Amino acid sequence: MSSEKISFAAAVGTALKKYVNFRGVATRREYWFFILFITLLTMVTGQLDQILFPELAQKATDTADALFSYLETNPTAPNWQLFQQAIIAAMDSTPISNFFGMVTLLPLVTVTVRRMRDAGFAGWWLLLIWLQLFTFVITLLPTKRKSL
Repeated sequence: MSSEKISFAAAVGTALKKYVNFRGVATRREYWFFILFITLLTMVTGQLDQILFPELAQKATDTADALFSYLETNPTAPNWQLFQQAIIAAMDSTPISNFFGMVTLLPLVTVTVRRMRDAGFAGWWLLLIWLQLFTFVITLLPTKRKSL
């Protein structure tokens, strides 16, 4: 199948059919159509979450507001319990988006690995994404005190 001829529906169908297939390649068109599908799905499910669960969205907003107001008054003393409550409320407020995110995670990883292979890179390069998280965690560590 030529990359010039694949349609949006065919690209999404191919990515979903090969959801556990890390072998082979994915054309640019197939990859970017699947990314577009994920983006559109995220926007639609986010709106559905807002419409169907307004009380959860309000709770998430109230919790985030409480966290931000605390941080405005106490910028040097973070309240980790408030931070944790805000994260949990945000995740709880989007059950439909969370479900579709979990369903599409593996197909997204596989199509990305196949696209990288098509571009001439090994799929292992995706592990560099974790380098960002590692770097962020390192920056949060306290300063070592020098002994005199």
